[in-house]
Amino acid sequence: MNPSVSDRIEKQILIQAPRQRVWRALTNIEEFASWFCVKASGPFQPGQRVDMVSTHPCGNNAHFWLVVESMTPETLFSWRWHPGSKPAGANSEDDPSTLVEFRLEDAEGGTRVTVSESGFDGLSLARRAKAFADNDRGWDIQMAALHQYAGSAS
Repeated sequence: MNPSVSDRIEKQILIQAPRQRVWRALTNIEEFASWFCVKASGPFQPGQRVDMVSTHPCGNNAHFWLVVESMTPETLFSWRWHPGSKPAGANSEDDPSTLVEFRLEDAEGGTRVTVSESGFDGLSLARRAKAFADNDRGWDIQMAALHQYAGSAS
């Protein structure tokens, strides 16, 4: 895999809603849990670890967590997490993480949302390709869910 291709996923959508509405869907833990299909503790705050359990049909009740990196109101929401399955006995505290960033900007007709996930090249070769492929597909699903949720709710 070419490192420049394998290290970063980026997706972009236009949501026909004001930035304030999209920001709330991203950063309000109850709203986030609804469209992201998770049970979650919260709230989202920089430096805060948030534990989650997938409720998505293909999520197999997977337990995972993220640590919020940055929250710049209505502009940037980012976190670090550990994508993909880890080998038995792996210590996820020491395992390399990826950085997920949601960037919001005004656009004609609504809000442009760009999600990127980077840092896959820091993962072990045994996990990298599968984690990248799974998350590439997963971000398509999640962006569609965010679009439907934030574009239809007020």
